[in-house]
Amino acid sequence: MSHKKFNTPEEAEIAFYEAIERRDIDALGQVWSDDENIVCIHPGSDRIEGRKPVLDSFIELFMESPKLSFSLMDSLQTGTDNLAIHLIREHVEVGGEFMSSVVSTNIYQFEDGGWRMLLHHASPEPDSLLDDDMDEFEEYEGMLDTPPVLH
Repeated sequence: MSHKKFNTPEEAEIAFYEAIERRDIDALGQVWSDDENIVCIHPGSDRIEGRKPVLDSFIELFMESPKLSFSLMDSLQTGTDNLAIHLIREHVEVGGEFMSSVVSTNIYQFEDGGWRMLLHHASPEPDSLLDDDMDEFEEYEGMLDTPPVLH
């Protein structure tokens, strides 16, 4: 299969999010590696392994979800000559309205003359989860002020 060549991991990443925003499964398939060991974990879902199951998960997402838009921020990048790891924060919008903040790990590999995605793992922003449980945390924190009873 002939693939578009992404000259940098950043080009592949931009193409990944643009393909999701356009709901373009063919463009999305150009970003993902042909390797059967690819993995995708959508927020709150199980690990999906293998090229066909990963792409099928996006087809299902496109059919069941409203059209999504992404603003990417707080990108941290590391890697080697052949492997790139991007840690990013996605601000997800639906119809121009902020929906949620998601933290993601995207891993790219240089193969066949271009960069391709091996892994996308997205999870809800931890701070937003902590805000919901802050009252319970403050109760627990108050218990720490009481010295333990030693026998």
